[in-house]
Amino acid sequence: MSPFKRAALAAAASLLAFHVQAQYQATYLETSRAWGAVVADFNGDGRDDLFISGHDSDDRIWYATDGGYVPGEQVFDWVDRHDCDAADVDRNGRLDLYCAVGGGKGVGQGPKELWLQDDTGLFNKQLNHGAEDPFGRGRIPVFLDFNHDGWPDVYLTNEATVRPDGNVNHNHLFLNQAGAGFVEHITRATGGKGFQCAERGDLNGDGWDDLVVCDGRLPAHIFVNDQAGDFLEWHTPANAGGWKAAKLADMNGDGRQDLVVLSSGNYLQVWLNSGTGERFDSPALNVKLGANGRALTVGDFNRDGLRDIYVVVARLDCKDSLVDVAPDLLFEGRSPLKWLKVAQVQDRYPGCGHLAATLDDRRVLLLNGGVSYSGSNFVLSWGE
Repeated sequence: MSPFKRAALAAAASLLAFHVQAQYQATYLETSRAWGAVVADFNGDGRDDLFISGHDSDDRIWYATDGGYVPGEQVFDWVDRHDCDAADVDRNGRLDLYCAVGGGKGVGQGPKELWLQDDTGLFNKQLNHGAEDPFGRGRIPVFLDFNHDGWPDVYLTNEATVRPDGNVNHNHLFLNQAGAGFVEHITRATGGKGFQCAERGDLNGDGWDDLVVCDGRLPAHIFVNDQAGDFLEWHTPANAGGWKAAKLADMNGDGRQDLVVLSSGNYLQVWLNSGTGERFDSPALNVKLGANGRALTVGDFNRDGLRDIYVVVARLDCKDSLVDVAPDLLFEGRSPLKWLKVAQVQDRYPGCGHLAATLDDRRVLLLNGGVSYSGSNFVLSWGE
C-alpha cells in the first residue's frame, strides 16, 4: 500500500473516530410544553441547576446532584409563564427568579413574576415589586447591571402588538432600587425593539453591561451602555439583517465577546469582535443550514479548550408528526477560526427541536417540547 493511501485511510479513520466521539449521551428529564429555560447555580454548590418554564402546571427547578438532575419539591404557581432569568435581586446570597408572563394574547393581563429565594431555599412570590408590566405580552427577560451600582436591573422584552385597550405593550428597562423594588427607566432600548432574543454582555470591554436584542426578520439591535443613563446603538454588517437567535461568547480566545447568531436567512454566523469601532465587520463563519434553525448555544462540549456551537434545527412540518427527522448540528471548534459540523440525530425522541442552553460549559440542555406541543427534555453530554 502506498504511503499516500495509508495516510488517506488514517485520516478517514481519524474522522470516523471523531464522528463516533461527537455523538451524545442523553439523560431524560421530563416531557413538557417548554417556552424557556434558566441555567444557574440556585443552591450555591458550584454546579448548574436548571428551570424549565412553559405551558405546563409543574414548573420547578431541577438540581444537579452526584446522581444526576433531581426535581425540586417546590412547584411554582401556574400562570402563562414564558421565559425567566436569575439573579440575586435582594443580594442575600441566593439567586432569585424574574419571569415574563403573557398578556392574554394582547387583550388580557399577565403581571410579571418576581420570586425571591430565602435562606431555606424556598422561592416566595413578591407583590407590588414595580416590574409587573401587566399589559405586556412578556417574552424574554434579561438581568443586567445597567447603572453599574451592583444591583441587578431587568430588561424585559414583549411581543409589541397594538392592544385594543391602548395600554403600553413593548420592551422596558426596570432599575433595581437597592432591593426595594423596581422603577422603569426609559432608554433607546425601550419600545418595540424585538422579542426573539435578548442577551447581556460587555461588547466594548469597558466593564458596563450592554445588550443585543433581535426580532426575527427585522434588523437586530446592538445596544452599548453609554455610562450616562442610556445606550448607544451600533449599526454593523452583523445586525443589518434579522436574527432568530444570538449568543455572546469569546469564540477565538482573544478576551473579547463575539456574536454567534442564527440569521433570518437560516445561516449560522460567527462575527468576531475586532476591538475597534463598532466591532463586527465580517463573519468568520457563515453556513447555510439545511433545515430550519431554531436555537443555539455555545460551550466547550468536548473539553478541549475551544468553543463549540450546538444548533437546534427542525423541519417546518415536524409539529404535525412530532418526529424530528432533521438532525441537530454540533459545530466543534477545531481551531480558533475553524469548526467541524457533525450531525446529531434527534428522531429517536418525541417532539421537535425548540431550545438549547449550556450546563457547566460542557453539557447541553435540549428542549424538544414547544409552546403548543409536548416533547422530551434531555441533558446531552459528550464523552462522559
